[in-house]
Amino acid sequence: MISKKLEEEFAQNNYLEDTKWQLELPTYEKTISTRVANKPKISVIIANYNNAPYLEKMLDSLVHQTLGLDAIQLLFIDDKSTDNSAEIVEKYLQKYSSIEFYQLKENTGGAHGPRNVGILNARGEYLVFLDADDWYDENALKYMSEILDKSGDDMGFFGIAQSIDGKLSLKSKAYFFDGAQTGRDIQELPTAFYEWLGPQGIMLRKDLVDENKFHFVNQRVADDVTFFYQALRAAKTISQGTELTTYLNRDADNISLSKSINRTFMISWFRALGFINQKFPDDSSKEKFLSRRIEWLIYDFLLRRDIGYRFSKKRIIDFKESFDKYIGELAFDPSKHFRTGARVVVWQYLIADDYDAIVKFNHWHSVRHLAKRYLGLTEKKDNRYYFPTINPSVPKVAINMRAIAKDYVKNELFLEIYTHENIKNFEMRNRKNPFERRQLNYQKQSECNYSLDIPEDFERKNWEILIISSHYQEHRIEKLDKIMTKKEDKAS
Repeated sequence: MISKKLEEEFAQNNYLEDTKWQLELPTYEKTISTRVANKPKISVIIANYNNAPYLEKMLDSLVHQTLGLDAIQLLFIDDKSTDNSAEIVEKYLQKYSSIEFYQLKENTGGAHGPRNVGILNARGEYLVFLDADDWYDENALKYMSEILDKSGDDMGFFGIAQSIDGKLSLKSKAYFFDGAQTGRDIQELPTAFYEWLGPQGIMLRKDLVDENKFHFVNQRVADDVTFFYQALRAAKTISQGTELTTYLNRDADNISLSKSINRTFMISWFRALGFINQKFPDDSSKEKFLSRRIEWLIYDFLLRRDIGYRFSKKRIIDFKESFDKYIGELAFDPSKHFRTGARVVVWQYLIADDYDAIVKFNHWHSVRHLAKRYLGLTEKKDNRYYFPTINPSVPKVAINMRAIAKDYVKNELFLEIYTHENIKNFEMRNRKNPFERRQLNYQKQSECNYSLDIPEDFERKNWEILIISSHYQEHRIEKLDKIMTKKEDKAS
């Protein structure tokens, strides 16, 4: 039974399905292009606060969509920026159609406010939410909407590439690694699917939002995941596409993420998870969603030391008391979905209220993690590798996978692989375009020995080889360049 105090907190932060969130939105000034579509196919909602350096790239990706501006409504909602965002948007207003510029008269303190203004003003059949520093592939909106048109699903998930200073990598691989699918039951989704649920790579039908009174809750953190998980539950089935649609910006000069992980961040997440836990029945989807999110919170607040909430026993106790307040006792063991042994160990200490053990484990595991990373120290036992034993009283933690290149003969690569995970496949991936991927043929020769067939056109400067294991994790191969370079040099 949820407490009255918690109910009041949910109401205060606009979790409830009433009109309170609409009444609390600030007023705005609206400027539009000379021509806008009355019935657009897609409404693109962009929340902005001081993202001027990224706006041109983002807006260029929208005005040049292959779907065409006549089918798009671009709602740019500015949260009272103090930079030159307005000047940039006004230039696009004068040059392009279909842009609507909403300048809020008060800052709302997060993306939730501008996004809610967008929901109230959207006219499209479909909705997408684009962060102001991200951008779309030019075919994204056409591709996503055509898939939902054909499937009839209310929600779709599509390919995301993460960009860090121009270097691209795959993000949220569970969205697209299993191939194109329609009508996929959300109860069948893997745990890894729930590691993101941000606005990137998602399109949903506006009727789904309107009929269920969905909106973004009044907090800076977890508002998007709360929104999209509720939409996922209402949709019941989803479509998935394999093509790249969205670029997620994680440039080094963007706002530092680690220092924003503070106590407010922690409480916001617990509040969101507590709401979802009490709103939805115990089933496969909720178990996997909560497990993945709890795992990330354990990592951030019980294992990390580089965040904006100083590590201490006090922080650990605060974490457990907050967990008990918002989530309470679970009907399942979330640790069976965790991806690393260290997180499982910490969870076991946490449910036993053994805070001193967490402090001790955190210290010694941090030391041996650094010893592995910088000194290459590991221990091998029974075809498994472990972090080095520095303090024997601290539980051993297995390394998920260690793969070592042993030989390369006539386009056949020989590997030793030590892991407790299930290997799904091997692939080569273009270093500049990670969505250009090819699965490699392989043979398992013994428990730890594998051979890979390497194509004739493989070039190390253009391609990398990865092992894809359970949980959609990627693993690189040690000594690969050394082995292949040595053989190539001898051949020449």
